Amino acid sequence: MKRVSMIAAASAALASLVCSAAFAGGGPVTKQNGKSPAFSAFTSICAVSGYAGYGFCAGSTSTFSGVKGKINAVQAKAGRYNLGISFDGLTPGATYRLWGNRDGLAQPGQLDGFFAIATAQADEGGSVEFDYQTTDAEKLAFDLNQLRDASDANGVTIVTSYWSKQFLHVNADSSLSAG
Repeated sequence: MKRVSMIAAASAALASLVCSAAFAGGGPVTKQNGKSPAFSAFTSICAVSGYAGYGFCAGSTSTFSGVKGKINAVQAKAGRYNLGISFDGLTPGATYRLWGNRDGLAQPGQLDGFFAIATAQADEGGSVEFDYQTTDAEKLAFDLNQLRDASDANGVTIVTSYWSKQFLHVNADSSLSAG
């Protein structure tokens, strides 16, 4: 019986240690998944005020309205976010580049602060996925650009959270939301 009590005490101590490690560094480790994504408010660039004549919009604010994007977040360690960013409704086989920006300004004509995250080709169903890891998710925003050909370095924005001023926000519980 004494041995069972010692094993129980050791198990409780280990559980306490694991629990305190999860909360070390300023907050709990969080997981947000496809059932409740951290963010799903990407906007067609064509629907952003003043952009109906931009890129592939052809004067229509509804161009790219069928493109849907979301961000799933896993905070595997306190202070580090693993973001899974996915889009549906794209042109199958087209090449897309995901851009990030964290300047929090989104002022027409100013392109400061953009950084390329990754480039990927949409699958036959018109879907593409990107992974991005950051320790600073506050005011992070994204643009998904379609590349016109292999020589196109930047592409043309089709959906955005940056130009629509929908930035990520780190909540008090360390989860992410549109801020």
